[in-house]
Amino acid sequence: MSFSNDDLDKVKSILLDSPYTYRRTAIRRVDFSINLPAYDDDACGRFERRADRHINDKAFSKAMADLFSILATIDAGEGSTPIDLRLQHFCSSMDINRRDQEKLRADEMARSIGKRHDLFELRYRDSYLQLLDPESLPFLHNVTSLTIRGDTARKLAPAVTTGLMSRLPNLDTTDCSFWDMERRRPDNRRQLRSEFSKQLAQLSAPRDLKKFNLKMINREPANANFIDGDVRGGFYPPDVDDLSTSLRLFTQSAPCLTNLKLSGPISVSPGLFWPVVETEQEAERQWRELKVFTVELSAVRPDGGWYTELDPNRDTESSDEEEEDEEDEDMDDSLDTVQKLSHSVASSSGYDSSDSFFAMDQLPPDYYGYEDKKRDARLNGEEPSTSNFRTKPAPELETFFLAAARAASHMPALKVLNVSHKVRPSGRTGRRFQQLGFRYMAAGTKYPGDGAETRELRRLYWNAHRGWRMSQELESQWRLLLGDDGIVKYTEW
Repeated sequence: MSFSNDDLDKVKSILLDSPYTYRRTAIRRVDFSINLPAYDDDACGRFERRADRHINDKAFSKAMADLFSILATIDAGEGSTPIDLRLQHFCSSMDINRRDQEKLRADEMARSIGKRHDLFELRYRDSYLQLLDPESLPFLHNVTSLTIRGDTARKLAPAVTTGLMSRLPNLDTTDCSFWDMERRRPDNRRQLRSEFSKQLAQLSAPRDLKKFNLKMINREPANANFIDGDVRGGFYPPDVDDLSTSLRLFTQSAPCLTNLKLSGPISVSPGLFWPVVETEQEAERQWRELKVFTVELSAVRPDGGWYTELDPNRDTESSDEEEEDEEDEDMDDSLDTVQKLSHSVASSSGYDSSDSFFAMDQLPPDYYGYEDKKRDARLNGEEPSTSNFRTKPAPELETFFLAAARAASHMPALKVLNVSHKVRPSGRTGRRFQQLGFRYMAAGTKYPGDGAETRELRRLYWNAHRGWRMSQELESQWRLLLGDDGIVKYTEW
């Protein structure tokens, strides 16, 4: 069943006022979209202000409250028919993807000749829809699956997930995606992550939750020298990433969780697997039922640094293909020099509040993104665009791998642990995307290419930069889990 908030009265009439009960009991899936209030032509040329955002938040929250009220009337408690709830689209009639095509072409032409000031999708680029007062929503026992597409043109705040989950006690599956790339406004990004983390820490995990998929999109910037903002937050002690810590504690507290996938790629720290400050209580925590754990890792860390770095031995074994990239190699050398200076001259490579449209967290001017496109691109890490020279694991990535290895021993039901970062094509990667990371397979778990004898053993497969090997500490930690008969295999690129 697919409908929007504009159709709620009609749906209510069809479902609630109908004498045919089968109409209510037949619902298995609800695809819900929300139409936000319209705005006029003058507003098209202005960024959304606080008042605009509040109006949209109220409309979004009211639509969710009305939907929950309707679903509550057909909720029979523990015996309810399971419903798959999917939140799909959120937009206003004047948004670029909703305007009539003829009007859109006319508006684009008028702007191109200077007769119209229109920001189009930039008007709401820095806005995130919030769910107000989730505690007022009724509990729904009949919703067992929740999907949220919060990474569309109209973005949702990640905390929408926790607000809704708190009212869905019988959830067994969640699949949510959000945007986590506010490089121009790191303070805003930090606040969004921390609010989500705070609510996640306070949320009691649904007792039947088995699958938890979270996508937090944080693609690496084109400028490989870019230094991102520190977004670790302040809900937990200093130097602790709020999101990573809350995800660890929440997933450990879910008594039936069997499948966990974090993707995007997602920007997280080793705190996802192991606490920064280890206590006896922390060391005893486990993911009791977790069988499959996948992490698709961003190259950018929550503290703003990178998990990968320039390979200092990249020229030792040149191939014909690599010789074609001599010009790129010279660029790599010069960029490496810049990289070494990047922390002392941050404004040349990354976010600098003294040279930002968002200094003092002020709203941007209405011409932002057009008259100063180059500055916009630089503040977002897209300029200057550089060759992809970051291919070697940095020490921080090995620390991440070590934390994952330690955590694996606290997953008694574990079948597969897959942690990887996708490296962009370059001369170092054979002009192809390559995986940098590992896959652990428990004994008896099938994997393509494994023979029957191999499947009876614990295995650890590495996709790694040429010549890279585990440190002694990392290897020792894995050997504790693999045992004497465990297999370690490397695929190098």
